[in-house]
Amino acid sequence: MPTPTITVIGSLNTDLITRTPRLPLPGETLSATSFSTGCGGKGCNQAVACARLSSSSSSRPSPPGSSSVPAPSAPPPLPITIRMVGAVGDDEFGGTLLQGLKRNGVDASGVSVVSRQRTGVAVIVVEEATGENRILLSEGANGCVTPASLQQAWLSSSSSGSEDQDENKPALVVLQLEIPLSTVVHVVQRARQRGVPVLLNPAPAPAQEMQREVYAGLEHLILNETEARTLSSSSSSSPPPSSPPHDDHNRTDTNNDDATAFMSATATHFHTLGVATVILTLGARGVFFSTEAADSGFVPAEKVDDVVDTTAAGDTFVGAYAVAVTEGWGVREAVGWANRAAGVSVRREGAMEAIPWRGEVGEVGVGE
Repeated sequence: MPTPTITVIGSLNTDLITRTPRLPLPGETLSATSFSTGCGGKGCNQAVACARLSSSSSSRPSPPGSSSVPAPSAPPPLPITIRMVGAVGDDEFGGTLLQGLKRNGVDASGVSVVSRQRTGVAVIVVEEATGENRILLSEGANGCVTPASLQQAWLSSSSSGSEDQDENKPALVVLQLEIPLSTVVHVVQRARQRGVPVLLNPAPAPAQEMQREVYAGLEHLILNETEARTLSSSSSSSPPPSSPPHDDHNRTDTNNDDATAFMSATATHFHTLGVATVILTLGARGVFFSTEAADSGFVPAEKVDDVVDTTAAGDTFVGAYAVAVTEGWGVREAVGWANRAAGVSVRREGAMEAIPWRGEVGEVGVGE
C-alpha cells in the first residue's frame, strides 16, 4: 500500500516579526521589545505543521551537540508524505524558506524559484499584553502561482509520478487564499474531477466574491468568524446572523442563543452550497464542527493561562486536522486533537517556530 500524501498548495513568506507592549497610536513612535525574522506563509506553515504532527518523533529535536533521552512514545503514526507546492523569489529569503521546508521533512520539489522576483513577506506585529497579532502581506512570488504555472504533477502523490494512476493521487489537498484566487478555483475544480478531497482554509478572507462552484463537493472547510461572515454574505442573499460580541479574550461561553444560531446557520449555509464538513474556529472559545451527516458539536478551547503569541494557532490547527483525517480519524476526534495542538502553539513566540511536534501534543483520540 503506497504511503498517503498530503499536498499543500499555497504561500511561502518570510516573516518580519516585531513584539511590542502595545500598538502605537497614529503618529506615535514606540520602542519595540524585540524583532526577529522567520519562515512563514500560511501554505508553508501548514505544510510544516502537517510534517511535524505526522512525525513519529516524540519531542522537538534537540539542538546540535546536546543529548537527551527519548520520551516513551505511542505506536508510530501512519507514515504520511507532505508535499509543498508554491513559489519563492530568487533572493536570500527564498533559499532560507526552501531549507526550512526540507529541514522539517517536507518535499519541496513542487516549489518554484521565480527569477527577478522577490519572495513574499509578512510584517507581523505582536501585542505582548494579549499575544494577539496583526499582519501585513506583500505577496511577491506568491502572485506567480497561477493555473498556467502549476504542473499537473501536483495531482500525483510524488514529484515524478503520473496523475493518470489512481494510486498516485494525494490523499488530501490543502489550500488557503494567499495565492491568486483563480489558482485556488482551478485546483479545487481539477481535484474534484480526479476525486481528490480538498481542505480549504479561506484565509485571509477574500476581498472579491468567491465563486459558488468552489464549495460544491468541497470535503473540508475550516474558517473563523470573520471569514464566515465575509464568505457567507458574498455567496448568499440570506447570510447567517451576525456573531455575538466577544470582547473578552478568555470568554468560552458559546451556550447563549445568539451564538448557537450563528454557528448552526453558518454550517447550514455552507452545507447547502455543497461542503461536506464545516469547521468554525472561535479563537479562545473553541471550535464548532458540523458534517453533512448531521453530526455536530462544540469543542472548548484548551485552557491556556500564559498565551504568548497566537500567530501559529490557525495554521497548526489546520495541519493537525489534515493529518488526523488522513490517518482515518473521525471529524470529532480530529477537531479535538487539532485544538490541543493549537493550544500548545500559543505558548510560544513566532509562526513556524511555535508549531509543535507530535510528541508534544499526544496521540489522536487520547482525551478527546
